[in-house]
Amino acid sequence: MGHKKTALKPAAARGCDEEFMRRAIGLARVALERGDIPVGSVVVREGRIVAQGIEGVRSEKDFTAHAELRAVQEACRNLATRDLEGCELYTTAEPCFMCSFVIRSAHISRVIMGKAVPHIGGVSSKHPILIDAGIPNWPPPPVVVRGVLENECNELFNR
Repeated sequence: MGHKKTALKPAAARGCDEEFMRRAIGLARVALERGDIPVGSVVVREGRIVAQGIEGVRSEKDFTAHAELRAVQEACRNLATRDLEGCELYTTAEPCFMCSFVIRSAHISRVIMGKAVPHIGGVSSKHPILIDAGIPNWPPPPVVVRGVLENECNELFNR
């Protein structure tokens, strides 16, 4: 029951990080207009968006309505699989613990984030579950790219 690693396209894929993050920022603006925390997320596979998510915790009164969860759920439906290896998740804010668990479980290969959230983030907090390779019986952590369009993402949270 081995889990193979999928190589990501290095230079070409990296050049698109800002483009895909801008799409996530657009979704975060929708969340902000609805009265939610400004988080938007997109899932990309082979250079094209396969799913997106808009934060809805406040407007829908649903603690699980995180943008990252919604994007992952939609990607699983659209790709007809729970295994999202080879996919990349772009998100305006660092994934929380709950979202980090889902990202790891779904085998997302790469996470690109804008704003750090050190108190509850799965990367920069005291409990970095998104990147901790030492958690037994868990899939390998994704590659994490921090600070893409960080200023623009931070500005959303200062409104």
